[in-house]
Amino acid sequence: MTDSSSASNFDNYIIELHENLDRLRDMSDVDEQSSIIVADLAQAYSEHPSPMQTAMCLSALFCGQKNILTFLRRSSSKTELKKTKVEILQFLKFFVESAGVKILPHAIELKTVLLTIFNVDNASDVRATIFPVLSQLMELSAGSSDMQNEVDKMATIFLDQIGLQSSKATATIKGLCLAFLGLLCKFFPEHMKKYADPLLLGQYLKYLHEQLVKDVKFEMLIAAGAIEGLVNYLVNFTPSSTPANPPPPIVRSKTKEDEKRYNEERIRCESDLKRIYIYAARAIQTQDQTNLNRYALVKAGLELFAQHSTLFTEYLYEDYPEILRCIRAWNAHDNYDVKKVAQRAYDTFLLGVANALKETNVKTPEERRRAVQVFQYFIKEFRDKIDTPELEIRDLAMGIRGYGIFANACKLYGTEEDIKFMFVGLIQRCEQIAMPTVTLSQAMDIFDERFYGLPNLIDALSAIIIEMTNVKIKKR
Repeated sequence: MTDSSSASNFDNYIIELHENLDRLRDMSDVDEQSSIIVADLAQAYSEHPSPMQTAMCLSALFCGQKNILTFLRRSSSKTELKKTKVEILQFLKFFVESAGVKILPHAIELKTVLLTIFNVDNASDVRATIFPVLSQLMELSAGSSDMQNEVDKMATIFLDQIGLQSSKATATIKGLCLAFLGLLCKFFPEHMKKYADPLLLGQYLKYLHEQLVKDVKFEMLIAAGAIEGLVNYLVNFTPSSTPANPPPPIVRSKTKEDEKRYNEERIRCESDLKRIYIYAARAIQTQDQTNLNRYALVKAGLELFAQHSTLFTEYLYEDYPEILRCIRAWNAHDNYDVKKVAQRAYDTFLLGVANALKETNVKTPEERRRAVQVFQYFIKEFRDKIDTPELEIRDLAMGIRGYGIFANACKLYGTEEDIKFMFVGLIQRCEQIAMPTVTLSQAMDIFDERFYGLPNLIDALSAIIIEMTNVKIKKR
């Protein structure tokens, strides 16, 4: 297909969509016919997404009196075109991702049309499909003064949807709104400062308390959206670590119902930072989620630990056995996406605990005894993993990365045997990963995990070598 014919085709697809809209009442299958046109447009672009093709498609989609935006605006209230609108929005997600910053001259107009669809169209699946496109626009427009002027409008619209005013939004829409508001906090912190705390943070904590602590109908997408929003919120805003209220008085004689109410209230009285930690820890609990086909909540919880574990050092220091168990379980899960985020969560979690073990944080004899106890627990975990015969590459890599992250702690609290193993034994184990002896049929099975973990292993060895320069091993 030549460039000139491509440009002509793109224009023709848009013209056909407008013609179908004009004949809406005369066509019984208008939605089906229009969605076919969108599919043809998407295929024509995706076959040759070259810079020239992108420029021509950009012109066809956004320039002229009849373009894709005027079609979406005209059809925003037309329930007969639901499928067509969903497919256009899905294509726009792909196109914006492909076009990148070239979309910026049209970003404000596209954002305005997306909000129009959200406000006018009542179909949940149509409303939900605006968020991936809108999220991409926010990332591309970060720092743009034009988009900064639009933040107040977007924040108000989506805050209304999560319950600041009467809202009949579905769980899916509420979850998407909660997640998107966090994205605004990440990319436009100065303009979200007035909404962040206590307004937005209060909504996150309220929804998570309802979904993960209280006995209400569980809506996974609301809980997942709230945690996903917090992942981005915490990039620029740090919640208070001071409890806002004193803990509730302990009731001596308690029924199960009393105990439940007490525990709910006890969590509510914790500091905002501690509450976020509690909810994230509950999100990654394995017993209720291992059989689910959808992993939105656990992925969000793991992502929060992957990005922000160092904020929770104090709490991780107390709960490390259970958190380690959960993260390790997800590291071994069959779901590829879950496993990958769990691997990052594992490293950041260990970093959070290792921070607590630093010499500057251990001042009293009691604190040192506690630090030695925690250190010995983790070193035993790492050593058990590494010494297990016929260990999977993933588990071996986890043990080696653990030693790398705890290299400084090993120097402070380890025995001579620990230090010697860290310097000598780990090199031999790394050879098993970097240069394994495998058959050709086995090679493809281990390729992904072996090379995914290799940069982390190099980092681990680097950390060990740095500490090695400050350690003297006694000569025999």
